[in-house]
Amino acid sequence: MDPGEFGYSTLPLQHAPYDAISPATLENSNTGKLAVITGAGRGIGAAISESLAKSGANVAILDLKVENLEDTRKACEALGVKVGVYACDVSDRKAVVEIFDRIENELGSIEVLVNNAGILNQRPLIMSEFDDFWRQIEVNFKAPLITIHTMLPRMREKGGGCIINIASRSGTVDVPMTLGYVTSKAALIRATHTLQKEMELDNLDPAIHLYALHPGGVLTGMGGSAAKQDVLDKYGDVRDEKFFMELFKDPPALCGQTCAFLASGRGKELRGLYLDCRQDVTRLLEKGREALLKEKRNALTVNFLDGYCNEP
Repeated sequence: MDPGEFGYSTLPLQHAPYDAISPATLENSNTGKLAVITGAGRGIGAAISESLAKSGANVAILDLKVENLEDTRKACEALGVKVGVYACDVSDRKAVVEIFDRIENELGSIEVLVNNAGILNQRPLIMSEFDDFWRQIEVNFKAPLITIHTMLPRMREKGGGCIINIASRSGTVDVPMTLGYVTSKAALIRATHTLQKEMELDNLDPAIHLYALHPGGVLTGMGGSAAKQDVLDKYGDVRDEKFFMELFKDPPALCGQTCAFLASGRGKELRGLYLDCRQDVTRLLEKGREALLKEKRNALTVNFLDGYCNEP
């Protein structure tokens, strides 16, 4: 991987929660809301759950197994909020509907949804079992669409809501060995853009606000994983190991606190956009929604050869 291919920031990036998104700033900003977080057993999902709880939200935390959620449950309950713990394969539509019904029966109306669950299988397509490749699409893209499809009518009935899709910079670049991951994350970013426009059509914008959020460089079990030995034997390690590991300098709390900020509604002017939690939200808000949209900032786009575009 050549880091120069993707460009370097000339503005400072944030690598820890900063004033605008700090727990102190967001104290009580989500009090009384109920947030659902998928993949909440560890890492980024656990941090998102704790940050939302710190901001006053009650949380329903989901993972494949209830026992995976024990540490997250304890951490959130210690913050004095209601916590519901649920086992769910979020790529199973029937299971999602049943669990969401149960959550609302037990804890009340869901106002915040964070689609965090995700998987990565680092292999080239030619060496992959197709079902293993496709499972990444099921978990990383189909599952968020299932949860969103389940929640949108309920949010419409309630009159509003916030949906945060945990995306990735990988959805904006070409990275060999990660086809299932990069395509699913790109699809999730594009879906976020498009769904916000659908909210406009139904006069639900900005009451229902959606975001695609890159969580930063967080050294999780998934993010720090290497290719399997058979792939290494064939291709070697295609990563620049030193550069690759230096990418992982962000604590999960940076993403967690950004989610709490977005759930509070303080970043509504950024709705429908792709955000990198290392970029200061105050700088983006100062730029202004109108300018961001006009200049196609924070959105997936294509740059054609000068002179080629659409028909006049």
